[in-house]
Amino acid sequence: MKLLIVRHGKAYDADPRRWPDDSKRPLTDAGASRFERSVPTIKKLAPKRIRVITSPYVRAMQTAKILCDVAGWEEPEIDERLSAHLGPDDALDLLQSLEIAGNYAIVGHDPTFSYLPGYLIGADRLGATVLKTGAVARIDTGIAPPVPGSGTLVALMQPKILAG
Repeated sequence: MKLLIVRHGKAYDADPRRWPDDSKRPLTDAGASRFERSVPTIKKLAPKRIRVITSPYVRAMQTAKILCDVAGWEEPEIDERLSAHLGPDDALDLLQSLEIAGNYAIVGHDPTFSYLPGYLIGADRLGATVLKTGAVARIDTGIAPPVPGSGTLVALMQPKILAG
């Protein structure tokens, strides 16, 4: 499995008056623009064919849509296991349900997405690598099912580098 772990782009700050349901909080215009500029570099990290799976939260779905539109990939799929309130074990459950020879990008949230790369490569789960909004990590698991410690970190790029 070749996996891109993509943290959603910069969203508006949480504001219960504007978004009583935090899952509805969108990307800022600047966040969408910056992420769009990142996609060509992200595409270079990815295999040619890739399946994109996203959290159902608006900011993640918007990020996944930008990723697919700019990269020329098929529309993203939504999976509840990438929701912001869930953790690395839920994301791992999703990954284990996928074809092990496939190529995927998952789009979601912190803190899960800062823990997930370390979790997959066997680093201490508490030693998270911070993925800022719009960052991406590439993990390869070869032909083995993804389990903690089975992955190899190929790349980890923060948005400042991605968007130039």
